[in-house]
Amino acid sequence: MDKEEIIKENLRRLGEISAVYNPVTGEGSTSIPRQWTTFEGFPVENINLPVSMLGDENVSTLSRLGAAEYIRQVTGKEPTDRNIIQLWLQFCLKRIRHDFEYWARTMTTISDKGKGRDTAFTLNRPQRVYLKALENLRLQERPIDIILLKARQWGGSTLTQLYMLWIQLVHKRNWNSVICGDIEKQSSIVAGMLAKVISRYPQWATEGRKLTTSPYQGAQKTRVISWSNSRYSLGSAQKPDSLRSEDISMAHLTEVGLWKATQGRKPEDLVQSIFGSIASGPYTMKVIESTAKGVGNFFHRTWTDAVEQRNNFTPVFIPWFLIDLYSKPLDKANYGSLIESMNEYEQELFRLGATLEAIAWYREKRRELPDEWRLFSEFPSTANEAFQSTGRRVFKISYTNEARKSCCPPTFVGDIVECRGENGEKKKSRFVESTPGERESGNNLSVWLMPESGCDLRDRYVVTVDVGGTGNKSDYSCIVVADRVAMLSGGVPEIVACWHGHIEHDQLAWKAVEIARAYNNALLVIESNTLETEGTEGNNFEYILNEIAGEYSNLYCRTSQTEIRQGRPRRWGFHTNSSTKPMVINFLIKALRDGLYIERCLQTTYELDLYEFKENGKEMGAIEGNHDDRVMATAILIWVCYNHPLPTRTTNEKGNNRRTRIISEASI
Repeated sequence: MDKEEIIKENLRRLGEISAVYNPVTGEGSTSIPRQWTTFEGFPVENINLPVSMLGDENVSTLSRLGAAEYIRQVTGKEPTDRNIIQLWLQFCLKRIRHDFEYWARTMTTISDKGKGRDTAFTLNRPQRVYLKALENLRLQERPIDIILLKARQWGGSTLTQLYMLWIQLVHKRNWNSVICGDIEKQSSIVAGMLAKVISRYPQWATEGRKLTTSPYQGAQKTRVISWSNSRYSLGSAQKPDSLRSEDISMAHLTEVGLWKATQGRKPEDLVQSIFGSIASGPYTMKVIESTAKGVGNFFHRTWTDAVEQRNNFTPVFIPWFLIDLYSKPLDKANYGSLIESMNEYEQELFRLGATLEAIAWYREKRRELPDEWRLFSEFPSTANEAFQSTGRRVFKISYTNEARKSCCPPTFVGDIVECRGENGEKKKSRFVESTPGERESGNNLSVWLMPESGCDLRDRYVVTVDVGGTGNKSDYSCIVVADRVAMLSGGVPEIVACWHGHIEHDQLAWKAVEIARAYNNALLVIESNTLETEGTEGNNFEYILNEIAGEYSNLYCRTSQTEIRQGRPRRWGFHTNSSTKPMVINFLIKALRDGLYIERCLQTTYELDLYEFKENGKEMGAIEGNHDDRVMATAILIWVCYNHPLPTRTTNEKGNNRRTRIISEASI
């Protein structure tokens, strides 16, 4: 757009923002289909009524006759102020079943945040966007399953909780809910809000009865609402024992991005224990909401699956520029200079829907928060921005997003098992699929493409191993396999398998051998730093690699042929140091940028997002509390794929020939 077109579009957007929104009349409401309807004689005669009400015969008759004539013809009485008001209240009770915005405005009282006063709940712009997603699912009689990624300060949690209360008070009886935050304080804030709404709920809407709550079977954190006999339970991810998970129809899990995995308990375990008791159907709700807190965690994985339609959650994202608080008043005379000075990113903000006033506010906020990643985290414009978690990224987010496009679920998850005959002779290993329970315990081999049987190409496959720790809190070990057959015709290598878990190092090394054997005696490259720095106490890992070299014919050795002829001992494995680590990482950056390999493992892309330059600007590694084993195994793998000779045809070569072929850094 040119300058004049931008100004015209901006004025149109400002007009939409400042347009009348009146939930009592329905003017400005777009969350559900509506139609203007007249009811002569009512306190509010012209109402933009939910279309779902118009099919009600009494409503259509009332609109056609007006209040007074309706009373005469339908009830046989003469209209009076009293019976007209009674008819109006009956109409309102019918309306609140169809019109959440009207119910919220006329039936609820909440604290006006930051103003120290109570007010009726009137939805703001982002809340109306979110409500549209909720109502779309309800009107389709589908389970109301939402994952909400949000910016701050617009009341997403408030809307979620009041929407659930609306269902409990207006639509259902014995319809129980759970509210679970990261810490108990979050749940207690919700409890205070619900208590206020319930205590001030108008009695005319409950047949003259005052709404109250009481502890359920003596449990203070589970309350029963007197009118509908529905319960709501409060709990936290850190203290989940107080949650009652039986007979639940709705669950609101808040700030899930903060939920931490601990020994013996993961966020997904708690979520499953809560959601598992909900029999999905109309008016059931499962809402997972949070601000983004990095990638690879449960919230991010669930969001990604929702976007890719791999689960039943509807993803809803609220960008910062929908929040009216984040805007700076501008004189229209200053529009031209702002437009002329907008950089490429600010132009993109306008294309996304931000007003010039919002962009002016954002420009000032950027000066307050010079770290771009912090700005993206606090005020995300897109979902991808929200999940950025570091300002010292090694791999550009555009590179990892592109790599993620080729990722897909593995066709096989299990392990590879060594097989032996009755006399102990070794047979071909076999792949054994895991049960769902076994997968949860970790140490899984994920396979996207099985080895091609009858392949006569030497070094078609490359296997690399990043060695981690053995304890549950240690770094993981990782084995990654690439298929290079496409490189023979100008294509690129493809990730075909990945083993990931905690295991003793000697078992890890031999498992890598089994995987390499299965993949046509692949070139096996074992990262040797961990093995060499552990010393000789316990297992002698240098001996283990030497033992493997005697048993396996295609092991990577970093000692050159010249050094071997000079009597130097063979040093097996790829040594990652201050020279080789930047070499393989920089090559991986290039490979991601130029599409030089096909990534299949989604978890690897998450690790790429969490890989950063450290504060000294020289060292690289995962953000504190995260892991980079998949990154390192993949970086070494792709470097070897391009720096080792292409696959060649084998000539009468036995697959299990024990004579070791020296594959060294020099030969590469």
